[in-house]
Amino acid sequence: MNRTREALSKTRQPKATKSEVFQSICLDVSENLLADLTSVWFFDKEQTQIECQCCYDALAESFSKGQILRKEDFPKYFERVIEDNVISAPDALNHSATKDLTEPYFRPKGIISLLDFILHRNYTPVGVICCENRKDMRNWKEADIDYLRSIAALTSFHFHFSN
Repeated sequence: MNRTREALSKTRQPKATKSEVFQSICLDVSENLLADLTSVWFFDKEQTQIECQCCYDALAESFSKGQILRKEDFPKYFERVIEDNVISAPDALNHSATKDLTEPYFRPKGIISLLDFILHRNYTPVGVICCENRKDMRNWKEADIDYLRSIAALTSFHFHFSN
């Protein structure tokens, strides 16, 4: 969480870019939760789609961005993450909120487990911090959820999102 706090403090400095902040958040979450993939996503203003701003692949030690998921393709996921603020899916391929992502998203990436937490601005959902595992099924602990909740809260509080 130290890397996240440092990165968020940089948002007040003119030299830090959004990309650098998102990379720090993803690295911090990956290290602390031992997640294979960590990412930060933003909803569009109508919440009809979500776009990846930064994804860290811990196995390849690389970053990517730009993938878009549409609500029309994954309505259960969008509904549940917005309504519940968190999705803990040890078996993401068969979880009621995430199973529609199986063929187009999980299988191509080899994802087995997912833990997502919503980001808010003025009590409105604006994005998601996502953790995914490929090596094995991950039974996310309450401590994992609490940690991701704290990162989401820090990020939501300190960072001014732009959709």
